Amino acid sequence: MQELIIKLLGKQRNIVFLIIAAFVFRLAFSFIVWHPDVNNHLDWGIRYFEYGPEKFYAPESNIWSYTWPNQPPGTIYIFAFSRKLFESIFNFFWFINIKIPAFPSGIITYFEHNLYPAVVKLPGIIADFGIAYLLYKYLRILLKGNRAKIVSRLGLVVFLYNPVIWYTSSVWGQYDSIINFFALLSFYLLIKKRLTFSLIALALCLFIKLSLVIFLPIYLVYLLKQKYSFFNLLRSILISFMLIGIFTLPFSHGEPYSWLYKLYIDKVYVQQQHLITANAFNIWATIATIHLRSYTQYLGPLMYKTWGFILFSLAYFPALYLLYKKSSHNSLIWTLTIAAFSSFMLLPNMHERYLYPLFPVLTILTIKHVKLIWVYISVSLISLLNLYNFWWVPKLAILVSFLAYQDRLTPRLLGFVNFIIFIYFYRLYLRQMIRAKL
Repeated sequence: MQELIIKLLGKQRNIVFLIIAAFVFRLAFSFIVWHPDVNNHLDWGIRYFEYGPEKFYAPESNIWSYTWPNQPPGTIYIFAFSRKLFESIFNFFWFINIKIPAFPSGIITYFEHNLYPAVVKLPGIIADFGIAYLLYKYLRILLKGNRAKIVSRLGLVVFLYNPVIWYTSSVWGQYDSIINFFALLSFYLLIKKRLTFSLIALALCLFIKLSLVIFLPIYLVYLLKQKYSFFNLLRSILISFMLIGIFTLPFSHGEPYSWLYKLYIDKVYVQQQHLITANAFNIWATIATIHLRSYTQYLGPLMYKTWGFILFSLAYFPALYLLYKKSSHNSLIWTLTIAAFSSFMLLPNMHERYLYPLFPVLTILTIKHVKLIWVYISVSLISLLNLYNFWWVPKLAILVSFLAYQDRLTPRLLGFVNFIIFIYFYRLYLRQMIRAKL
């Protein structure tokens, strides 16, 4: 098997074929089905041009076909761009349809119903490939030896063909890949000593969505250990802030920073559900069931919310400390993996998609440490079932019955299995750090 992989990935044309096939595969699925969440994205892209950015977040004057926009401006720019791209593509085919009588008009009818959702999915699909390329670059840094290039290519392929990844972007239609791309890009540029561009990438990540704020302390610790001069650091921070201010200005009535702060505090954060678990197969699904319950309920002397943040802190802060003690490229990837895994397993209000940040960094570690392959496969399969749960696409009666059995007993059991894998992985991480003589 090893020799077959080496032979397959050693040829440039085979890699190109696998990449093109992965893209065509995603593109085909993007036209077939999409999650109801995508309806919001379609509506927000249309309304951006109807209301204009200055009035876009004004609930007192706007009407929305689905829900009020509860995401930052960076997200809205993506959907606005998608809307214009859809119009350009559709108008092109409409022009051909008018000018060429032989052109099958059924394509226009099909595009009227299916093209816009597919175009909205396109930025997330492209980001999948951006992440895959970054994983290749990371592995080229971490791996040594004659076969390092081929093994790095394997990481690229494994990530692109992981069903969790393509199901999220091309079937569901979510854009988790976009924020993960910018987060990984920011760390890669930091490794390469490109501080200004690194901070811009991090700022864009948080400007699109705040989900990966869990990576911010890791970024700061790694940045601190690189010992940049105060002038270079200040200059890079100011450039990043100015860029975000410029992007926010059209929405903000002339006060971009205060407006953006209020949006995050008063709207984006407040409009979250604040649940013990939002269909995440984690330890809280095991304890409190998968049903929707507020995290302000009590488990013993403390609220679920409090327990979650305590347990997460117990896993997260030791990892930060170990990264501070030895800020190597290898320890950085391990720390990012621990942050992604522990946040999903231990924090409250986790959605099923919030395990996505684990897979890019876990792919790197699995390619580097083959013994992690069973962790990668097990967590991927459970995550795929988690994404499938409650949505049921494609609807397979046997899987629906399996996940709905005995009042959702299966999600509780899978949450427990996930937790056991997490404990194993954390212990393995600690042993790895000890061997590194931290």
